[in-house]
Amino acid sequence: RASSRQGDDKVHWLMEGRDGAEIHPDLSPVEGEPVVWRQQLRPNEELIAALKAKNTTKVVLAGVKTAQGILATCEALADESFLVYIVRECVGDSDEARGAVVLDHVLNQYADVLAVDAFREQISQEIMMEHTVSTTLP
Repeated sequence: RASSRQGDDKVHWLMEGRDGAEIHPDLSPVEGEPVVWRQQLRPNEELIAALKAKNTTKVVLAGVKTAQGILATCEALADESFLVYIVRECVGDSDEARGAVVLDHVLNQYADVLAVDAFREQISQEIMMEHTVSTTLP
C-alpha cells in the first residue's frame, strides 16, 4: 500500500471511511449489489469472485487515477476474460495528458474505450442482440 509508505494522511484517495470516499446517492448500490473496497493497486479476489458469482460477463469501469487504478483493474478483469468498457467521461487522472495517453494507447488493448454516446449506442445494440438471440433459440 502506498499509504503504508507515505501515511494515510498523504495518500488516502478513496479509502474506505475517509472524506470523499462516500458513494454518491445517485450511484448507490441496489439491494444485494456488492461494494468492494481494495487496499492495493490491483483488485483482490473479492471483486472477481463477486462478478463471477453473478455470472457477469461485461464490466464498465469508472473512477479516478486512470493510469493506476483503472489500468490495473482493467488488466485484472481482462485476464479473467471479462469484456471491459471504459467510458471516457467517467474516468479521470490527476495528470490529464497521462490519462489521455493511457486511454488512447494502453487501455484500448484490453477494453472498449468509448465516449458516452458511443457507449450508449454500442451497449444498446448488444442488449438488443442478446435479447434477439435469447428469444429465438429453441
